[in-house]
Amino acid sequence: MATKSMGYDNPTYVAVGEDQGGAIAAGSGTSQVTKFVAFTALILKSATCRISAAGTSADTMSLVQISGTTTTTTALGTTGSGATGFVNYLIPSTAANMAQGDEYYIQKGTDATLAYAAVSVERTVTPLANVTV
Repeated sequence: MATKSMGYDNPTYVAVGEDQGGAIAAGSGTSQVTKFVAFTALILKSATCRISAAGTSADTMSLVQISGTTTTTTALGTTGSGATGFVNYLIPSTAANMAQGDEYYIQKGTDATLAYAAVSVERTVTPLANVTV
């Protein structure tokens, strides 16, 4: 196998993919069980979580990125108390770029009862990034 980069408009760079993770249990500051590693340079677009147990207070959702020895946490939004269904938050452009090998995952805030059944992160490959063929 080899790596190559293609034209910026190649379908590899235009297609939107997703990384699906596990549940986020109730409790203060818990994070999803599944953590993702960027296989190439990526642009993260949004995070969607399915609520499995409503919270008793407003709770936050954050994106945690690990690049080498640097950990960055970016607040994505707030889930209201008693919310059900799903929540979707856009990832700000200031936190969207991932280098190959960076790790990322979703973390919830401090509500003791809010829990998520599953997490999904929408992403694209950064145009002109190397991919394996």
